[in-house]
Amino acid sequence: MVPILRFTAVLSFFLICVFVPQSSPAQATSDQLVFGAQFRLRYEFQDNFSQLYYGDDPVRGTAQDGFVLGRLRAGLDYQPTRDIHLALWMQSAEAWDMALADSAFFSGKFDQENNPNKDRWELWDAYLQIKQMFTFPLSLKAGRQRIFYGDRRVFGPGEWGNSGRWIWDAVKLSWAFDGGFLDAYYGKTLLHAPDQCSLNHRHGFESIGLYARFTLGERFSGMALEPFLMTKTDDHDHYQGEDQGLGDLATYYWGLSLRDKDLNGFFYDLTFIRQDGDFAQDNIRAHAYHLLLGYTFRDLPLTPEFSLEYSFASGDSNPNDGRRETFDGAFGARDMMYGRMNLFHWQNLKDAQVNFGITPCRRLSLQAAYHQFRLAEREDAWYLNAKIYRDKSGASGDAVGRELDLVATITCFKHHTLQVGYGHFRPDEFARALASDKTSNWFFVQWQSKFSWKIF
Repeated sequence: MVPILRFTAVLSFFLICVFVPQSSPAQATSDQLVFGAQFRLRYEFQDNFSQLYYGDDPVRGTAQDGFVLGRLRAGLDYQPTRDIHLALWMQSAEAWDMALADSAFFSGKFDQENNPNKDRWELWDAYLQIKQMFTFPLSLKAGRQRIFYGDRRVFGPGEWGNSGRWIWDAVKLSWAFDGGFLDAYYGKTLLHAPDQCSLNHRHGFESIGLYARFTLGERFSGMALEPFLMTKTDDHDHYQGEDQGLGDLATYYWGLSLRDKDLNGFFYDLTFIRQDGDFAQDNIRAHAYHLLLGYTFRDLPLTPEFSLEYSFASGDSNPNDGRRETFDGAFGARDMMYGRMNLFHWQNLKDAQVNFGITPCRRLSLQAAYHQFRLAEREDAWYLNAKIYRDKSGASGDAVGRELDLVATITCFKHHTLQVGYGHFRPDEFARALASDKTSNWFFVQWQSKFSWKIF
């Protein structure tokens, strides 16, 4: 009975979003209270793969799976003055008819379930923000929040995942200046346990960090320079090193991004990140980078856009030397970055990518992407499931597969967005040897609606 009631509530809210007139988000003024809501409903069909396994004979679940994901976020924003913002939002994420059981997402690393699909009636945004502190361009944001920057590769909320991958309980101090900002934060990441309130179980990682953005002058064509430094720790002794001993995680990252989105039609993005520290008894020595170069043909019909990308994340060439060289992805999203089918993480990866997009009209955009995936080190794993898809001898090669993604985005009305997508993956020698020689297909259709209503 309870699932039926949940589904009825979600469906009712969906119909309200579609048929009830909606107001635009109110501008930030003093002494106002605004109710807002976001609703997303997505159907996915997975053929010969899942979130944890590849092939037609998975360890858990089924070879073909069709399911529905629903997510409702609703809450209040109150601004008693122009410089004070109180937010109190809830999130409820649900999955219907998914073949993978919730137990498949129990993490030994956290000794706790961390579910990417479900998180029922959990605090989402719940914070106090104070701007212009002491008459300076200094702001403080404390409470449950999302932390993301740039293209969201290093810091990103992971919004494609139904429960939202990275949600923080944090304090963040921000200093704004001409051409940029400097943020300093301390926080812990949320774990998504569907049947437990997050206030009653442990966090995931603890972190302290700095992120800055400097927009350079006309001499450098408005290039944005973004340096960053942060830690990522967990002292629960659930991490197994190469000597099979258990210990904690104590690692730190530093890096830099350069980007420009409007250089006479050209755009580019360069990111480098280094990771050092300790993983149980192993010493971490890892790095990753991303390169993007593209051009938008603004004077041509359909405004075609073409770009090339290359993503690299180091792997571990020797699984017995006490040195961990596998980069682990920091706090970044992977929603659209390493294939829309989400078969890959920013770990032990070489991803050569070609993108092409057109905009037939203001409300419609079409995107295509082609990926060729290889392992950075053939002795390391394919991190779809590192426990299963690993050949420490390296005899299975490094070519994992190729993926084609097609996505159409339609803005139906002012507050409603429809997306339809298809993905096709063809395995190469590594995937054929350790997983399956079957090709896989993916289809999704998603409706998203947002609205707000000013109470006073």
